[in-house]
Amino acid sequence: MSSITEMPELVLEKIIEFSDFKSVLSLRQVCRGFRNFINNLNDSKLPDSKFTNIYFFSKKEGNKIVLDFMDSDDSFDSFEYSETENSRTFNGKTTDLGSSNIVGVAIRDLELILKFQKSILESIYFTFDDFRHQHDSELLILPIKLSNMLKATGRKIKTRQLTTKTYDESKMMSVLPYADLEALKVLHIYSLNEDENNDVQMDFFEISETEQWKKAERMDCDFRVLNLIVEDVSHFSKLSIKVPSITARDLDFLKKTYINSSKFERAIFDLLVFNEQEEISNLWGPAFDSGSSSHWYFRIKSSEEEILRIEFCNIYPPFFLFEIIGPEDVLAGAIVHDYDEN
Repeated sequence: MSSITEMPELVLEKIIEFSDFKSVLSLRQVCRGFRNFINNLNDSKLPDSKFTNIYFFSKKEGNKIVLDFMDSDDSFDSFEYSETENSRTFNGKTTDLGSSNIVGVAIRDLELILKFQKSILESIYFTFDDFRHQHDSELLILPIKLSNMLKATGRKIKTRQLTTKTYDESKMMSVLPYADLEALKVLHIYSLNEDENNDVQMDFFEISETEQWKKAERMDCDFRVLNLIVEDVSHFSKLSIKVPSITARDLDFLKKTYINSSKFERAIFDLLVFNEQEEISNLWGPAFDSGSSSHWYFRIKSSEEEILRIEFCNIYPPFFLFEIIGPEDVLAGAIVHDYDEN
């Protein structure tokens, strides 16, 4: 009896073409010949997996990697890789990985999933737990292996939203440069530290140099960003960021940028301290005091109706909020300054 892999390639391609992603995963387990045939297929010969969301994260608890994916019908599937058991579990079926390690297997599975992804994801989420004190764990090198795979394949991650949760900038850089520039709109950069009173600090030098950063429209970051250059974040239409402090000069630059923008919506700068109240009053004039915070209002260039509201709240933690509002949202008695390019 002939092996199924001895069938004409055109027939095998048609079998793959009319199969869904999970069926192709099953076919890859049939034999090495089938697995190699599928791995070598051109992307155009593969069906679209039609995933909407992918989650790829490592966990110190149990030394595991989890790869979840959701499709357009909201059905949810999950791989779980255990370093302790050296096994992979998919939809309740556990396979011993033998001489293979979970990092290599998990990354190959993710590579296959991305290979099938032709439509644009709503979001992809990466969490890299802190294995720095587990020197014997393969999970320590997971971000490096992931970056190497993405670089070697040359495949861009087609997603509107990229979320990373980690403990330093380098782990973000393992995936950010491989996001598709045309698809990417939103960046979320989250810290693994769950203690709101103990900020994790980071620099953005390398991240802010990427084309993905420059092209994105929205960004949320709950790291405390050191040495922030406001010009590097002023292009975001929506922004939430933590910084130790901010200067009056930087605030005035942001104000001028936002009143000249047709796309800006909202930005909040969470601070530890702000000591330049006098300087900012000299630049913007007296603030309207609402009791708990100070407010300034400026007309913007692109609209007769829209107004830039700037709020400074000095109750700990202090913050500056910039947002576009309508005339009806201006506090009674406050002055709205006319648009001024200077």
